[in-house]
Amino acid sequence: MSALSPFQKAALVVCMFLITSTFGFLQPFVPLYMQASGLTLRDVGIVLAISTGLALLLQPILGRVSDRIDARRPIMVGAAIAAGCAYLGYRSASGLWGFVLLSAIGTNGTIYLNAAGGVLVGRMAAGSGQSGAIYAKYRVWGSVGYIFVSLFSGWLLSTHQKPNEPLSRNLLDTAFTYGPLLFFAIALVALFIPDLKRESLPAATANKAAELEETAFTLTPNLRYFLSAYFFYIFALYGASAYIAPYIKALGGDLRMITGTFAAGVVCEVLVMTRVGRITDKWGRRPALAITFMLLPVRLLLYTLVQNPMQLLFVQLLHGVNFGIMGTIAVVFVNDTASERHRGMAQARLAAVQGLANAFGPATGGYLATQFGIPTMFALMAGVALVSTLIFLFRVRESHPAPISLVKQGYAPLRPLWRLLSGER
Repeated sequence: MSALSPFQKAALVVCMFLITSTFGFLQPFVPLYMQASGLTLRDVGIVLAISTGLALLLQPILGRVSDRIDARRPIMVGAAIAAGCAYLGYRSASGLWGFVLLSAIGTNGTIYLNAAGGVLVGRMAAGSGQSGAIYAKYRVWGSVGYIFVSLFSGWLLSTHQKPNEPLSRNLLDTAFTYGPLLFFAIALVALFIPDLKRESLPAATANKAAELEETAFTLTPNLRYFLSAYFFYIFALYGASAYIAPYIKALGGDLRMITGTFAAGVVCEVLVMTRVGRITDKWGRRPALAITFMLLPVRLLLYTLVQNPMQLLFVQLLHGVNFGIMGTIAVVFVNDTASERHRGMAQARLAAVQGLANAFGPATGGYLATQFGIPTMFALMAGVALVSTLIFLFRVRESHPAPISLVKQGYAPLRPLWRLLSGER
């Protein structure tokens, strides 16, 4: 791993903390704020569809520019400032298209910040053989930030809420007064994060990159299949998750229950994330990813059975396994498949697929929730998640160059399970 000063390491930790912490107020309150502004669940889906769908166009461009100039820091600063201004503007937004414009800017800024974080850590881990553990070590601080901001936001808004007061726009304005300030903090911290250049990489890695200097970025068949499975996974996960907050509200949950439910899932995410990187460096990426793909349909079906907010909270704990693995190892999987020259472009493709899935998923979820109810929407999204699972299990191969064989080293009576998870013959 490239040597960094203690200050640079601290700056990267703080930056990762802040980037993911923004979701601590965005994920619970964006759908609720739009509802409080007079938009229906279908309208909320349209806003999320258009704003995240633009990632398909914008993220590859941003990734290509960052690869060409071999720098992520200046684009991160610009993306953070743009996103902060957009979410501050929510307080003045009105109507469907006002929210579309602001959400498009805010969402794409946030997506780029996450993708750039993966590239930065990938550069640091180049040639170490521990890319999973190193990325997880930094990314876990983002989850800690999410927990803090989510719980603090719920507490802050509840102190402004009068007894039996509904979740009005005036009340939720507080979240979009203080929350966006996190983005300006990201812009400041990003000025000091390590942004390693290709010439600073270990010799073996740099030589490999030099060989591919004039080669255009292409998607390998394995990466295509992975991105296809990832699309349906994110489609189902976030198509359903966008309506968890309204579902908790419909079940009678208050602000603290809403933010506490999201925070509880991320607490489990932290526990998984602290271990999964090291595990995948040893046994490969595929077994851990297979587990999260197989779990998602089960989790979405369980949402249809809940009858009160507390039961939903317990189901939400499974988010720890879902995103604790996917949020870390998907980035590492893509880094495994890309050269140093094209890593920014590869991560941008991952971000673009996520943006496309986040466009169609919430829009479809909003339509289904409006037409048939939220529980039925969860059940149908479970079917989409099953499609993603089948693609992954039967088409995606291991990306780790030299994992320990799970079939040969694992508990022998469970060999059929090890074959399913690892894809070994």
